Amino acid sequence: MKKTLTLILMLGFALSMFAQASDLFISEYVEGSSNNKAIEIFNGTGAAVDLSQYSLKLGSNGGEWSATNSITLSGTLANNDVYVIANASANATILGLSDLTSTVTYYNGDDCLGLFHGTTMIDIIGVYQVDPGTAWDVAGVVGATLNHTLIRKPQITSGTTNWATSAGTTIDDSQWIVQPIDYITDLGMHYFNPNAGQSAATPTFTPPAGAYATAQNVVLASTTPGSTIRYTLNGSNPTSTSTLYTAPINVTANTTIKAVAFAAGLDPSYIATAEYVFPVMVPNIATLRAQNADNSTIYMVTNQVVMTFQQNWRHQKYFQDTTAGILVDDYSSAILSIYAPMDGVTGIIGKLSRYSTGMLQFIPVADPGAATAHNVPLVIPTLTVSQINANLEMYQSMLVRVNAAHFNETGAFAGLTGYTVTDATGTIAFRTSYTDVDYVVNTSPIPTGNIPMKVIVNQFTGNIAQVTARSLADFNPPVPNDDNINTPFVAGLIGNYPNPFNPTTTIQFSTAKSEPVQINIYNQKGQLVKGFDLISNGKGIHEVVWNGQDNSGKEVSSGIYYYRMKSGKYTNTKKMILMK
Repeated sequence: MKKTLTLILMLGFALSMFAQASDLFISEYVEGSSNNKAIEIFNGTGAAVDLSQYSLKLGSNGGEWSATNSITLSGTLANNDVYVIANASANATILGLSDLTSTVTYYNGDDCLGLFHGTTMIDIIGVYQVDPGTAWDVAGVVGATLNHTLIRKPQITSGTTNWATSAGTTIDDSQWIVQPIDYITDLGMHYFNPNAGQSAATPTFTPPAGAYATAQNVVLASTTPGSTIRYTLNGSNPTSTSTLYTAPINVTANTTIKAVAFAAGLDPSYIATAEYVFPVMVPNIATLRAQNADNSTIYMVTNQVVMTFQQNWRHQKYFQDTTAGILVDDYSSAILSIYAPMDGVTGIIGKLSRYSTGMLQFIPVADPGAATAHNVPLVIPTLTVSQINANLEMYQSMLVRVNAAHFNETGAFAGLTGYTVTDATGTIAFRTSYTDVDYVVNTSPIPTGNIPMKVIVNQFTGNIAQVTARSLADFNPPVPNDDNINTPFVAGLIGNYPNPFNPTTTIQFSTAKSEPVQINIYNQKGQLVKGFDLISNGKGIHEVVWNGQDNSGKEVSSGIYYYRMKSGKYTNTKKMILMK
């Protein structure tokens, strides 16, 4: 509201002086690193607006609108101006562009935001009371509501409460332009041009962006007849004078291709971007750990590894094979596939870095895809405390067993608290590093006496070993080489893979016992497309395959579908995309 708009913005207004927005709408959404979050609201109605008639509400994790993390606005917003609401802990640049700070920005990629005029919702980010798992896709970008900035296209004149229409499935049919994490160049101003002409179709890339072991010949194409394509290979945005595409581009090293299409009588297309990565291939985690942790070189582990633990904070995961273990610090949510403990995963890809404590971290740059196996047997080494202390680098991030060990402390577990574990060979620090594990959430009593326990080995500042447990079941596990899942099964909808899919997808769910399970699939209108009435075969993870056909056996069209699990009192809904 206090910003000065740029000349290019004013030019847009001059071109569209007779076109107006029907009401306020969300013009920019920033979901950046740490607390760098902001929402921009635009007024293009042609007159000043009393903001006291408007409110912004947050619905978290598929829940109802929050009574505390919502806000009624105040003041007056001039025509052709914006109002920016930021997180109070955002960086100085964002705060300098904001008009207000509010807890309504306490959102992550899977949370819903609604803009209201009085009691009527007029715009939305996400789907109300639906938890997508990690984030919603926008304009064909997987998980775009997490770690991205979304900017409303200039020709959009109103908000919409239909998120599927707003998000779209391609660059061309979406109302949004997706920018990378922490992009705030346009925050505090909005380019509004309702009279913008039709654009050429955005270029596509074949093969698609991704990680490859060998050189690729990349074909660019636009569906607009007679169009020409200009591209760059250095990360800069292409223009009408950039290199003309005439033949497949031979890509042999890490390369970012950006392309734009031009056609007579049409506006230029939106810029398409594809990143091609050629990682250094390593066979196992021990070889990975021996590489240079320069936070730059990209590595891929070619053999299958096993996920021993995952938790919400920074989306961290621990992977292990027969040679070593590694901590995956997935703060940017590059991995969107859903895994269960002891799932096998093939082709993890990312960079290596050392945290300040000396902990080696693997930072993923791409999703390795669905699990390649479930309930994978894993030989867990049995060690003494002194062996861990003496060989910290060797056992770092591994799940290990310590026999006949006890806690020096009594009482109940508390989060982020240090304890001491002792066996016959020495002592080691135990820390409740993760506050969402069951023994912390439930303030479980600290076990007494000498017991076997499974722990994950971490490293603290000063080359000091520190261990933690994944769940209460890791204390006094009943069988000496019990290498299966240690967390109790409950009814839950895990997810589907692949997603997007064509023509089939596998829906995963878990149950605590043999019990009836209903999986129903709905289209965007809420109409039932396909139903599965199942009886689970005992506790554990189960699957059902949908072949993209309705209950009558007819193939359904491409688009967004919602699948809901109901078992007893449990219900949950997730989203999937069929792309033909």
